[in-house]
This record gives sequence, structure tokens and C-alpha cells, in this order.
Amino acid sequence: MKKLLLSSLTFLAYAFSALVLAQESLPEKIQSYFNTYQAEYPVEKVYLQLDKSTYTLGEDVWFSAFVTAGSSQIPSPLSKPLYVDFFDGDGLLLTTKLIRLEEGRGGGNFTLPQFGNPGQYQIKAYTGWMKNFGEEYFFSKTISVVDGDGGSFLPQVDFKEISNASGQTTFQIELTAVNGQGNPLTNAQLELKAMAGDQQLHKQDLALNDQGQASFSFKIPTAPNPEQHLELTYLEGGTYPVVQKVQLPYSLDLADIQFLPEGGNWLLGKKSQVAFRAVYPDGTPVYFEGQIDQNPDIVLKSNFAGLGKIEITPDQKDYTASIRETSSGQTRSIALPAPAESGLSIQVINNPQASYLTAFVQGTTDMTDLLMVSQTRGIINYMIQGQLTNGVWGVRIPKENLVTGINQISVLNSSGQPLLERLLFYMGEDKLELDIQPNGSLGKRSKIDLTIKSILGGSAVPSSLALSVVDGDQVSLNLEDDNIYSALLISSDLKGQLYAPGVYFSDEKGVDLEAIDLVMLTHGWSRFSWEEVKAQSYPNIFNFIERGINIEGQITDQEDTKKGLAGGTVSAIVGEGIEILSTEYGPNGRFILTEMDYLDSASVTITAEDNRLKNFVDVEVILPEPTFTELSGNYPRDIVWPESLIATYQERKLQQQMLEGDDDFLDLEVVTVEAETIAGEEESMRKIYGTGDVTIRPEDVPSSVGFTNVFQLIQGRVSGVQVFVSGIDVSVQIRGVGSVNAGTGPLYLLDNIPVSAQTLLQVSPRDVSSVDVFKDPARAAIFGAQGANGVIAVYTKQGSGLSASVGGTLVTTYGGYSTVKEFYQPMYDEDLTRKSLDDKRATIYWNPLIQTDENGIAKLEYYNSDISKMQILILEGMDESGKLGRVVRVLE
Repeated sequence: MKKLLLSSLTFLAYAFSALVLAQESLPEKIQSYFNTYQAEYPVEKVYLQLDKSTYTLGEDVWFSAFVTAGSSQIPSPLSKPLYVDFFDGDGLLLTTKLIRLEEGRGGGNFTLPQFGNPGQYQIKAYTGWMKNFGEEYFFSKTISVVDGDGGSFLPQVDFKEISNASGQTTFQIELTAVNGQGNPLTNAQLELKAMAGDQQLHKQDLALNDQGQASFSFKIPTAPNPEQHLELTYLEGGTYPVVQKVQLPYSLDLADIQFLPEGGNWLLGKKSQVAFRAVYPDGTPVYFEGQIDQNPDIVLKSNFAGLGKIEITPDQKDYTASIRETSSGQTRSIALPAPAESGLSIQVINNPQASYLTAFVQGTTDMTDLLMVSQTRGIINYMIQGQLTNGVWGVRIPKENLVTGINQISVLNSSGQPLLERLLFYMGEDKLELDIQPNGSLGKRSKIDLTIKSILGGSAVPSSLALSVVDGDQVSLNLEDDNIYSALLISSDLKGQLYAPGVYFSDEKGVDLEAIDLVMLTHGWSRFSWEEVKAQSYPNIFNFIERGINIEGQITDQEDTKKGLAGGTVSAIVGEGIEILSTEYGPNGRFILTEMDYLDSASVTITAEDNRLKNFVDVEVILPEPTFTELSGNYPRDIVWPESLIATYQERKLQQQMLEGDDDFLDLEVVTVEAETIAGEEESMRKIYGTGDVTIRPEDVPSSVGFTNVFQLIQGRVSGVQVFVSGIDVSVQIRGVGSVNAGTGPLYLLDNIPVSAQTLLQVSPRDVSSVDVFKDPARAAIFGAQGANGVIAVYTKQGSGLSASVGGTLVTTYGGYSTVKEFYQPMYDEDLTRKSLDDKRATIYWNPLIQTDENGIAKLEYYNSDISKMQILILEGMDESGKLGRVVRVLE
């Protein structure tokens, strides 16, 4: 009887729970969803502050990382490793830096290859946890990289006319080519290719006149290529190809032009805002003017990002817009979405002087059981139920409830279906106020003292900051670049690339709320959908929060016995006892060693003992696949040639060589001896001809795990080196060298032994320790006449890297956190050895990790260069609660 009663009570309890769950109201479901989302799926965001936006080859790109977590965007206590990928102008992955984070902060550098390719380099930064939410939310940035030793071919391409007919786009072009001194390339011969990725769309030869000019036209198929560009080739000295690449415009017919009513819907007879967005297939904006055909008084004009809006009270179903692209004169007619005869529309008014937002909902009937939800990053700041009375429902949302960032206002019906949705950006008063107080004048090598202050709400607060000081005559401030506000408050919450994000947060004009509202009107919130909220559906988690270096591997049965593995223990020793850790594995043999913390590559000894097979097992490390191997190329509209930065290139290059102890500029007083691995010493001894101008190591090229030959390691990574591989045929040309007696190809060495290119083609990149490229005739002179066309020397591994395990033990090398160079700043009151060296630094001072004290103060000092008469200081950062700050000062 007692058992029966207990069973009955248990059944009633379950039935009651199910009934309560079923009766949970829509507001309660929504609140429950967002509470769980914030607690279990905190979103991380990344912003990188760089020292500048334009570089010459061979320079260091310095960056400071800010990583936030959760809806409140506090400095992230979650992820430790930060991945920073660097790509060249063609989108080829050059290297990945693994940066160690501490409370959401870190710093690093990337040395641009001295003999790399110039172009628009791309940077992506993300944590492992961020991969769960989509690559669209990774931090992205583009920098300009120029060749300081180049300048022999600087073409200017002017697209005079673009037309489209019969599936073909015709370009009418005027081209002028000069060199770095501004002299025309008189009567030069050029080769032109129109490219879409690796696909060649058109090819022709061009002959310039005595003014270095040419007028010509060509056609390509009209297609929405993700990117397309012109590739112009000039034979320097009549032999070596110099290539320049610029954007190739699209036909206006390929532009994505959308008219988007506020909230997603507009009604006949109701006044509405209709925004428009116009972009080409590569994401660049369309600049156009036009009008509404049915009401010519309504004028259209896109802004710098291809956005705009109109106000209209529709009195008919069909509306069209006639537009004209401003530079090419192309025209097009676009149909607007038809206004609805029934339903709802919304207008949101943000009066800067008011203490509230007004959401004004209109409808054709008095709809009931409506729910308005206002949320920012999952924080619900206002939720109210209501209905239309006389076709109207007005709601005031107190601004004191709002959180700085993108606010989503949604109107739902009783079943949770969204009827209207409007994004609105709100900038609160909780901004971190930063101040820079300089002391000192900009004389030659003069000392400048800085006092940094951080204030929040009138009170001093500790904060974590980064400061860049650049020579304003060499490097200009790029106002379009992402800054800490645009990256963490807007770009990181919208899918895709936001064009010229820095314009929305001008250092001079402040926050451009009108321009930001155009972004809000033309984008939708995409972190989650209301269908997911209704279904209580959350993101699928494939990548867990990483708290350190992780090594994954596989244990297998050495003898392939019938019973196989039983499971057991895996232990690891990093280096000579830097870390000792162990973990367990199951019958499937998979294991993961987690939360290791060490710099650079280290020797790791992994030992496995199975509960059944003991040490008769094999151990294998599974190398992680790179997140990206390549991106779409990014090409400039015009060739970048910063004359002031180029003018100081040789002096800056010499200074860097002196500081880094180049063999040709060795200074015994600044040499520091660091520990070197035995493998590194052995490799140095094996290089009997010395080190080349460029050394490439497969571990520095993450995408090399998928390479099939060693020439792929060189291709696109060394400026002045052209590689062509077709089947078993290999052709390599090295710029700046050449001898009639030596033939046309370079000398190939495999472990110091001369071989043919076809022999090198058979060497697996996995077996390669390093590849040295000798370009400089002085360095290649040691090879005699054989090296007159340059040398490519390949050195294979000898016991280093991954190897087979023995007796359940594997000794391998595995990469840790990237080591970071220290930014050099001369101390001219102490550093007497540097006084004879010309100082023409472009980046005068860089500090990625500045911490203000409890009084909100930090004091810094640096020395000016020989020539800087104007300096641009950019200070960015956040406090412990995630409040953001930025200030730009100009010293003259």
C-alpha cells in the first residue's frame, strides 16, 4: 500500500512539474532563456590595438589585445590562449601567433618578412571558445604594407567608364605608370590580367607612350565574384616581373541594393522610415544618387558606407527607385518592397535630450496580447505586454535601463513570433575618460614625460591601457580603422565586415549616432533568433574554453591484439620539468593534456601505460588544423606609396638590423645570449653556407600541414621570388640576381648537396626543418658562379619535430605561447652607443600593457627621434568592469 501511495505521489509530482512548465508565461520563458544564455554561453569578443596602420616590409607590427566576456563585457577571465592569424594581400596565411592572455589582456608582435610581398595584409583574432559562435564574429583588420626597396612601378588606374551588356562588363581605362621618383615609365611594356581569385578572366599586353600612359578597354563576364582585381606586371630591367594589384570594380547590376522598412514592415497610409543599403559582392559600398520615381521630391543619396534612408507615407503598392552610380555613371532601377495592407509598423525615436526612448507601434486593427522586449547582449532592460488602441501603442523605455551597445527592440505575438524588430545603438554616460598630460618639447632626441589618467563618473579608477606614439609626418591617422568602441560595441555583434567602422566614433566629432542608426536600420540581430528562444535552443558547443596549451593525441595497440586497449594513464613532461602533468584515457585511446603554460616550442615527453597492454602501445600527437589557410585577397583601390615613410626606410632598416644583431651589423654591447635548443644548435652547424636572406620554417606556416611540396612554403612568401609549379616542372626566378653563365634558375641544395628542382619536389614538407632563400648577391657569392641566380637551400629534420614512439613513450616538440619581442626605445641619457646612429623611427613609443593605479594614474617617459616634429598619441583601454575609453592627442 505504501509503495502504491509513493508511486502515486511521484506521478502527481511529475505531472505537476510538467503542468507548471507548460503554463510558464512567454515573458518567463524569455527571461529564463537569456539567464541561461548569459550563465552558460558567455560570448567573448576581441579587439587588437596596433601601433599604426601602414608599414614597410621588415618592420614589426605591434599589437595589444583586449578580450571581453559575457553580456557585461568585462575583461575576460575565461580563455587564456588568443589566436592571431596574419595573411598577406592575396589572403595567404603567413603565420599564427598564440598570445597568452591574463584577465583578458595580452600583447605581441609580428615581424613582416623583409623580402615579403607588399599589399593589403589581413589580421584575424579569436579564441577557441569564439569558434562556437561563428567566424563572422572574429576580429578582423587590414593594414597596408609597402616595399621600401620597391618603387620601380607605381601604376595609377582610372576607370573612366563601366557598362554592362549581353552578360559582359566593359571597362574603359586610362593608366599612368611612374616610378618612386615620379618619373614616367616611358614606352614601357606591361602585361594586364583581370583576375577573380585564381581564375583569369582576361589577359592582354599594354604599350605605354612616352608619357607612361595608355588608354584601353576590355571585357569580362558579368558575375558576382567574391573579389576581383587587376594584376599589372612590369619587367624591371627587362627581366624581372614586378606585380601590382588593384581592385577591379563591378557592374552596378551586380550590386546588392536593398530597401528595408524600419522594423521590417511598412503599411499603406502610415508614415514610415525606409532605409537602404548598397554593396558590391566584395562588400565595398556603392556610392549613388537617385529618386523615388513615383515621388521625385524624395531624393536618395548613399553615405560613405553605401547607406541612407528616406521618410515616406505610401499611398500605393508599387514603388521604384532610379539610381545613378556617382563615379561611373551607371544607372539602375530598383523595386521597393510593397507596403502591406494590414499588420504592424514601428517607429523608434531616440531624442538625445529625453530620458527615454519612444517606440511607436501602428496597425490597421486593434491587435491584443502583444509583448515588447528590449534587450542588449542578452540583458533584458525592458519588457511590457500591451495592445493597440485605435490602431496605436506607444511605449517609453527609460534610458537608465539601457546598456551601452546595440539594443534590440522586438514586438512579439502571444505565441512568441516576432512581428517587428528594430536595432538601436545606445551610448551611455558610463564612458571611461582618459587623459594624456605631456611634459617636454619635441626637440631632437628630447625626453617626453607623460601622465596618464583614467576617470569614470568623476572618480579615478584603475584601468588597463595601451599607448601608441607615431611620427605624424610619416604615418597619418586612419579615421576609418576599427577602434575599441566600434570593435567591441558594434562590429562584434553584427555578421560580416562593417565598412570604415572608425568613422562612427570620430576622435574629433564624437559618436555619430545618425550614421550608426543607418547601420542599425539595415542590419538584423543575429547572435540568436526568437525561434531559438521559443524552443529553448542553445548554441552547439564543439570547442571548450581553453585555459592553456592543449595537446591532443591517440594511443593505439602496438600489437593489434583482439582485446585491444583497456584505458590507462598518460603523463607528460614539458622541457626539463617546466611542467609535469597526467591524465587518463579510455578504451578508444583518445587523450588530451590541458592547461599547460610555456613559451615557444618545447620538448614534450609523453608516456602512456595501458591497464591491459602496459607499455606495449604507440603514442601519437594529433596536430591541430589551422582555422584558416587562406582568405579572399584584399586589394586597394589605388596603389599605396607613403613617400614620407619610404624616405626613412633605409635608416629605420639599419637601426633595426643593429638592434637585432644582424650578422652584418653586430654590436657586441647589445648582444644578449639566450638558451638555444640542441636541435637549434645542430641546425646552425649544418648550415655550412650560413643563413639565407629569408628563412622559412614549416611550424611558422600553419597551413603547411596541407602542403604537398616544399615550393609551396616559398610561394607568395618571399618578395622578389616567383615560383611556378606545373606537374613535375618547376620554375623559380629570384629578383636582383642573374648571370648569363649560370643559366636562368637558382641553385638548389638539399642538406648542403646540390640537387635538381625535381628532386626537391619529392621532399615532403613534413620532413623539412627550414628553407633558406639567398637573394642578396653578396650572401650568394659564397656559392660562386653556381649561385649567381640565387640559392634555395632545404634542410630536413634530423631527430627533431614529431617522431615515432618507442615503448609507450614519445618525445616530440610542441609549440607553446608565442614569445614577444620587447619594443626598443632608446634612453639617450644612458645609451651612448646609439648616439651615432640616425634615429628616424616611425613608431616612437609603444606600450601594450599600461596599468593605472588606484588613483587612476600612470607615468611614462620616452625619447623623441631625430626628425619628429609632430606626434600622434593614441591611448585606448578599459577598466575592471569593462568600461571603454579612447583618446587621441597631437603633439607639435
